[in-house]
Amino acid sequence: MHKDSLLHVDLAAIGRNARSLVAMVGPRATCCGIVKADAYGIGARRVAETLLEAGMTRLAVFRVDEAIDLLGAGPPVPIVLLAPIRSLSPVHPLAPAVQRGDVELVLHDDRQMDDLLALARLGSTRVSVHVEIDTGMCRGGMKPEAARPLISRILRSPLLRLRGVMTHFSEAGRDAAATRKQHGLFRSVVESLGPLPASCQVHAAATAAAVRDPAYHWDCVRIGLGWCGCVPGDEALANRLERPLTPALAWRSSICHAHEVPAGTSVGYGGVWTAPQDTVIGIVPVGYADGIPPAAGATDQRCGASIRVHPPQSVASGEGRGAAAAIVGAVSMDQIAVDLGALRGRADSFVGRGVEIIETAHNGPHSLRGFAQACGLTPHQLLVGIGPRVPRVSVSRPLVEQPSEAWQAAAV
Repeated sequence: MHKDSLLHVDLAAIGRNARSLVAMVGPRATCCGIVKADAYGIGARRVAETLLEAGMTRLAVFRVDEAIDLLGAGPPVPIVLLAPIRSLSPVHPLAPAVQRGDVELVLHDDRQMDDLLALARLGSTRVSVHVEIDTGMCRGGMKPEAARPLISRILRSPLLRLRGVMTHFSEAGRDAAATRKQHGLFRSVVESLGPLPASCQVHAAATAAAVRDPAYHWDCVRIGLGWCGCVPGDEALANRLERPLTPALAWRSSICHAHEVPAGTSVGYGGVWTAPQDTVIGIVPVGYADGIPPAAGATDQRCGASIRVHPPQSVASGEGRGAAAAIVGAVSMDQIAVDLGALRGRADSFVGRGVEIIETAHNGPHSLRGFAQACGLTPHQLLVGIGPRVPRVSVSRPLVEQPSEAWQAAAV
């Protein structure tokens, strides 16, 4: 079956990244794998299985349907449901897992606690909960002053079981001072609670905070984008790792059409980009319906993103692994235009050449981080935006070792 583009997923690299992060955290803490939004669109079940095999001991999702999908996939481990669940019928498919403690709920306020007590009474069972404390994210969770009395109520209740006390940092990837401030507030709350049950894990750090400072590890860290091989935030943050992570994703397509255009020619909808000189325009059959952000296209007023264009499969050239080509003009639903003028060759010589939208690099314009930044997005936003028209394909060879040859079509 012909495919216009593929998202290649190196599960072995994901496993190596997970093992490296588990080793970084060390034996004093555990790792919880974040696989919400279908593991950022990569495939929650296969990623979850890989993370568990690598030594992670919990999984976390946001939605009820995501938790249901993971139940029964791989070894049974607790699944933390991050959303503020306030009601659940005893006949709901998730209810038995909540009653068994296989799914742990996150408690955000007093009213939700009353709702969960009612749920526990209906099921004649104890519900496992994590209490989220808002230390500055101002998203979910309760204010610090409300946490202590609520946690005391949980510890006294025969219907609830305290499994965690948590917070979430708002800018751990870029703002060390803000993260220290949030952590100091969280630590003061935790210390005011006194001894907690041995089964209760304190957790604050996601990937960036876990890399930034071991003091943030507590009993558990939550690993999301790290298992993809990317540390969110400042590029320099990844250099703190003793074991470098391996980029695990590559988004690849090919040039399906190319033509020469003279200087002064406007390209695409609205004519927002005009060729400053004679050039060659190539067409790649991916667009905003596939997840290419509209901001990827350069206009006459601003720069956009670029992709890497590889040399012909069997023709030697001086281009090495290929050369960058800017995405120009408005991004269309099904295609983008790229300026090939800086590359050598006639228009027909570019047709069929492989391109990489995202390549296996830690940094640079075509890395996951670099392409996202050029589009004004975070890596998370870019990943979850890659649409279902782009098949996810597990590779049998490491992506970083694959030859840079054309891949204009693939059978899957």
